[in-house]
Amino acid sequence: MGKKALIGIVPLALALPSYTYYIYTIYKRKTVPYMYSWLIWSILAGIGYVAQISANAGPGAWNTGITAIVCFAVFIISIKYGERKLSKVDLALLGLALLAVITRLLTGDYVLAVLLTTFAACIGFILTLKKARKRPNQENATTFFLNSLRNLISLFALTSISFVTFFYPFSMMLANLAVTATIVSGRRTRR
Repeated sequence: MGKKALIGIVPLALALPSYTYYIYTIYKRKTVPYMYSWLIWSILAGIGYVAQISANAGPGAWNTGITAIVCFAVFIISIKYGERKLSKVDLALLGLALLAVITRLLTGDYVLAVLLTTFAACIGFILTLKKARKRPNQENATTFFLNSLRNLISLFALTSISFVTFFYPFSMMLANLAVTATIVSGRRTRR
């Protein structure tokens, strides 16, 4: 196994405890995920994964692939245990996610698809940031921090570095870090 593959395994190893704990806290009713953010993230991570694979990201794409799968699983769990209020912004984000899929299918343009995907994902994170600021005890800082770390490490596993392979995981690293900071500062403020 090559060096990039070994590095690519590290985010996967971090995903197991991170998401296991997150799902555990959902069932314990300590975490209340925002259902539509997780649906949007699953679609967008799926697009990001396909784009990365097409651009020869190699093991650096594994993290994005596992993210898509787990985000969809959390979405399914959120149907019962999450916050389900659908807003106009949620509908617009779902529309952007579908636009990114359609753009990719019709044009084959991965750069545009990654731009739309990242833009929509970041807006989805804004919704989670708003929720984390208002109700920081309903989110899990550890999971978002580990997600940020996983995205950072996955950048070192990329076999081909280009806008298509780099931009989405780099943006997700920053977005997860922002949610982590919001949760932590919100909890400190409430104490």
